Amino acid sequence: MCRHYIYFICPILLIKEHIKIKVLNKKSEVLRMEIIDLTLNKGKKSTIHGNVYSITYEIQEEDYYLKLVIDYFNKRLKVVNYDGKNYRGMAQRIDFIAKENSFDKVFIKATSDDWEEFMAYGYILEGIFKYYYNGEHGYCLSKFYTSSRRDSDTIEKENEIIEKLTNFKSNNDSVKLEKDYEIKIAKKEDIPKIVKLYDEVFKTYPIPLNNMNYVNTLMENDVLFMYIEHKGQIVSAASADMDTLHKNAEITDCATNNKHRGKGLMSIIINNLEKEMIKRDIVCLYSIARSVSFGMNKVFKKQGYSYTGRLINNCNICGKFEDMNLWVKKI
Repeated sequence: MCRHYIYFICPILLIKEHIKIKVLNKKSEVLRMEIIDLTLNKGKKSTIHGNVYSITYEIQEEDYYLKLVIDYFNKRLKVVNYDGKNYRGMAQRIDFIAKENSFDKVFIKATSDDWEEFMAYGYILEGIFKYYYNGEHGYCLSKFYTSSRRDSDTIEKENEIIEKLTNFKSNNDSVKLEKDYEIKIAKKEDIPKIVKLYDEVFKTYPIPLNNMNYVNTLMENDVLFMYIEHKGQIVSAASADMDTLHKNAEITDCATNNKHRGKGLMSIIINNLEKEMIKRDIVCLYSIARSVSFGMNKVFKKQGYSYTGRLINNCNICGKFEDMNLWVKKI
């Protein structure tokens, strides 16, 4: 997942350093209070009381700029933007924050001009976000700080899935909805039913889709949700998270109720999301699918997406850290 929103669920919030934050309260539940210490700079420690998902943190030095998402829930750092040629300085600052906070993975989407520069500092190429930067490729570089995060125990099964999928040809012919099913673009009044679906489908998810305030925030920040309804209940949904600056969108948050699988519902949603993205002048579509899910990877293969890499132990989904396959399509 590549969301960049700052998100706390907390009745009490105390920060001993100036950080720009957004607080969203979830009043309807009794929450377990956490006390989290974060070190973001030498000699400066931030203490947060509450439930933290992520923090956006910007660093401006004389010869480089970094915009980081401190992804506490997934124990990783995401470099969402950078500028400058001091690669050593950037790498050392990232190392400091990752090690001080016991995060065990960092990843960055580097440009075609400088992705090789980061490899000298322990980064490896995990995937290629083709057409990501206004038609130019982005390169997903990762650095691991522990062997447990670096090593995957499901890699053989995942390789078998990708090999089997080479036999499937792309087929963009839309599947027809069965009777009593209807596809819609989500509105804010649909949020409670959307949240209910995600809460039913996922034991854990990299972002808090089981929180209505958070889903509302997504809708206000260039995220288009689409769903299929059956007899008044949302049974399948997905979203397109748009980066209008670079003309790309992530097809994400794909979920279908177990009782309604096998009907091609997700293919129908993705087809319709693609049509909406074309209207919005998006060039690149991509998705990060669970590597152990044959069905989800098959959907993207049949929709004409190209497999361009695997992100090892990328995020906490369905109760544990899992590998994610990268699928890309130019529209």
